[in-house]
Amino acid sequence: MGSNGNDHDHIQCGCHNPIWEALKHSLNPTGHLTGQPANAHGPGLETGGESIVFTHGHIYPLRNGNMDERVEALGIHAGDVVASGTLADVESRLRALGIAYRVQSLEGRTLLPGLVEPHAHIVQSCAMEDWIPVGAFDQERQRLRETYDWNWLVETLRSAPVKDPSSWILGRMVDPALMPFKKVEGGLNQLITLGCGFDEEIGNLDSIDAERPILLISASMHTAYMNSAASEAVFRKTGVKANKGLLQEREILHAIRSIPVQQQLQMLKIFKHLEDYFNTATQRGITLLYDAMMDPISRLVLDAYFLTHPRNLRIGYAAACDGSAKSLQSLPPYRPATREEAKRIYQGSVKLVSDGSNQGLTGYQSVDYCCETTPRRGNFNVCDEQQPEPQTLPVAYQTLVSKAVETGWPLMIHANGDRAIDFTLQAYAGAFKDGNGLEKRHRIEHCSLLNADSLERMNQLGVSPSFLIGHVGYWGYSFQQAIFEQRAETMLDLCKSALKHNLRISLHSDCTVTPLGPLRSMEQAVTRKMEGIRSAQSPYPVLQNPEDYPVLNAGECLTRQEALKAITYDAAWQCHAERWMGSLQDNNFADLVILEQDPLDENIPATGIRDIQVYQTWKGGQRVYQR
Repeated sequence: MGSNGNDHDHIQCGCHNPIWEALKHSLNPTGHLTGQPANAHGPGLETGGESIVFTHGHIYPLRNGNMDERVEALGIHAGDVVASGTLADVESRLRALGIAYRVQSLEGRTLLPGLVEPHAHIVQSCAMEDWIPVGAFDQERQRLRETYDWNWLVETLRSAPVKDPSSWILGRMVDPALMPFKKVEGGLNQLITLGCGFDEEIGNLDSIDAERPILLISASMHTAYMNSAASEAVFRKTGVKANKGLLQEREILHAIRSIPVQQQLQMLKIFKHLEDYFNTATQRGITLLYDAMMDPISRLVLDAYFLTHPRNLRIGYAAACDGSAKSLQSLPPYRPATREEAKRIYQGSVKLVSDGSNQGLTGYQSVDYCCETTPRRGNFNVCDEQQPEPQTLPVAYQTLVSKAVETGWPLMIHANGDRAIDFTLQAYAGAFKDGNGLEKRHRIEHCSLLNADSLERMNQLGVSPSFLIGHVGYWGYSFQQAIFEQRAETMLDLCKSALKHNLRISLHSDCTVTPLGPLRSMEQAVTRKMEGIRSAQSPYPVLQNPEDYPVLNAGECLTRQEALKAITYDAAWQCHAERWMGSLQDNNFADLVILEQDPLDENIPATGIRDIQVYQTWKGGQRVYQR
């Protein structure tokens, strides 16, 4: 056993996929996508939409964010909401408008605004889908695997089909932080180490296969692990020498380019994976996906995809900014997205990344991690040369944030560790001078480790948090027992405290870091159950009965209404889209989801909210999914 964080000297996360970075230039506009129009509409742009009155169920329009209102009927026409209220009033309204309509009985089901995923990664996620899935999640159930340990990893890699003996063994989403760890009383806890060149068999990838190169990308996507064969191949081709099989984000680019060309080309065949990704989203009730770090090549890929595929959901995005003056200067002049742009793909913000991931032990903290890792407090991305591990706000970071704010674009800044969040709030304050960022809806992404002072400053600055709530549900036990200990109990994902400080919050997946599923996010925010708790019996399987999971900081549990608002109305607000979606107000898009059960019904166990079946998903008055 050892630390999976040793020598983690770069600081990205799911917000920055090194696989995509290494491959995307093979798809640049001078390549085989030449000539595809950047404003392609695609065949699925709504041209009308059905005229329907929904009734005989539980209908929550969420007009103006009202979570208490429930209506008898909802009328839609030509892709928009026309009326909601009593059945008589809705039908009267449609008849007055001369609209012929049909009535659809919900048969007791629940109708809500379409669900919003405010932070995911679309094209980047799909670039790795052909790799062997070695992550901790059962993606279909959105739950942790019953057993996820070294032996499971060995068996999975060895049993994978071999198409070509000369090919590399490629795995994605491996996560040592969700494997069994060793608690050390009075010392540093130990997470499993993956790599090569050390004595223990556990974690030594050479013991799986010493001949074929093995390359595994972590779930946080900023770290890779190799066996000796892969390490030697990368060194021969690029001169990059891995430290016991460990590679950091920038070094991973060299490893990807060392993979046989045929395997690289296979990764570029992503249209089928995009189709599956979007189908999964609609099956889980999502009508708006907000990509948290869109680069120009990703946008080109999506435009090309939609030339031949229907637009079954809406896409917004934050443009990727690497912190350089060039990336800021390349931004178009800011203006709010229009309704017509929201029918296609719209830019709502700009993305910056300040630190890494807490489960990857690179979120930048004010105190040491409680487990073995180097550096001891994580990493910060934008440092002054004379201060590589800054204790005070780096001038370079203040300059970057100020210049980004000056572009006029709303910002999404990734900050996980408490010190990274503190620096980000200081930088926002310096950029706003005496102003406030509420109008632009500037955000902090993940916003994991907080305290009351940070929340009060966010309120004063008009900055809102978007929480990767899977940190509580999936990693909460590891955080509490091995990585942060007591700090996890008092600081992790303070959702309820954020609301008490009058902040508007959203819940996100950071997919593929956690699976797409707003109802799952809602459940984890309501229950704060630590799903990663393990049996004391070898091989330490994860407990399967949700009622057996302990709660992490029960005072931060949201009510069902609060959590639902965070995946609909307020999520749309954070994504600069509440003028058209996130609620079923008159003249909004008829984007809605029909569920088999009511997630607000207290008679349904909160631990089963993620299991509520989506019956239908509608976008612009057109049904895009039917169970």
